Amino acid sequence: MRIFPALAGALLCLAMLSAAMAQETVTVTDDLGRTVEIPAHPSRIASLDDLRLSVPLIELGVFPVASHGRPSDNGPYIRASKILTGVDFDNSGIVFLGNDLDIEALAKAEPDLIVTLASRDSPVDQLEKIAPTLVFDPAVSDYLGIYDRLAEITGTQAKLDFLETRYATQLAQLRRLVDAPSITVSVISGSDGAISVLHTFGSLGIVLRDAGFAFPAVYADIAEGSEVELSAEYLPQVDADIIFDSFRADRNETPADARARMSEVIEGYCEALWACSNGQYVILPREEIYAISYEGLSTAINMITALMSAQDLQLRP
Repeated sequence: MRIFPALAGALLCLAMLSAAMAQETVTVTDDLGRTVEIPAHPSRIASLDDLRLSVPLIELGVFPVASHGRPSDNGPYIRASKILTGVDFDNSGIVFLGNDLDIEALAKAEPDLIVTLASRDSPVDQLEKIAPTLVFDPAVSDYLGIYDRLAEITGTQAKLDFLETRYATQLAQLRRLVDAPSITVSVISGSDGAISVLHTFGSLGIVLRDAGFAFPAVYADIAEGSEVELSAEYLPQVDADIIFDSFRADRNETPADARARMSEVIEGYCEALWACSNGQYVILPREEIYAISYEGLSTAINMITALMSAQDLQLRP
């Protein structure tokens, strides 16, 4: 086959350009202050936290080559991913790295970039022998801030812009429909006989705070990004006009499980809470409202809007 010199030259330049792009790197600083040289265009990212890194990557349109996940009787799963993105191990080809990291499986996946969370206590020294590794810390880059970092690293800022625009528009509508500052809300759950309270409970908590809802005074004592467990005597202090609780649908739980956990805190908890005794104790599936994702934010806004419009909301005297 005859190849004209001009065409041959163009093909050679294209090959050289592709090779250069494949080798191109950039230097970034992660949330631990580490300077890391990473691919300018990573194409095989391994994620070591399913809920806080894999779901955001997938939502940005980047399928990790391998991901942390959870085992179950029905096979491993990326927590909240299928219900929020439609993607999971069984329909994507993403390699399951275990709940406790399987280093050998990670190495076999041949990632060109590894992302993990500081809270995972990942063996960074070992990981860096496999691929450049970035560590994110929600105390530095909050969970939506991690989207900004991931979008920058993966070149998906345009996709993130669409997600942010949708959230801002939905939030504006919620603020227009609901007088949020006049309504007190609380998000709690029973946990081994104590009341678990987070400063901001996932996507639901972000929406409640962004919309301007009021919180009981006890929340002011909870550091941002933190969780506390309170004894039964604090029950009146977490009362509100509306209380949200949740159950683990991914573990085949139902609202009855959430009620049972609160009953372990104190029998008759519902009668002791104004919101519950007045029918304003709302129990939601946790995956949709706890995962930090833009689909989770959208789901939380829709739930809140439906709740406010479906009943004549009562406010505590």
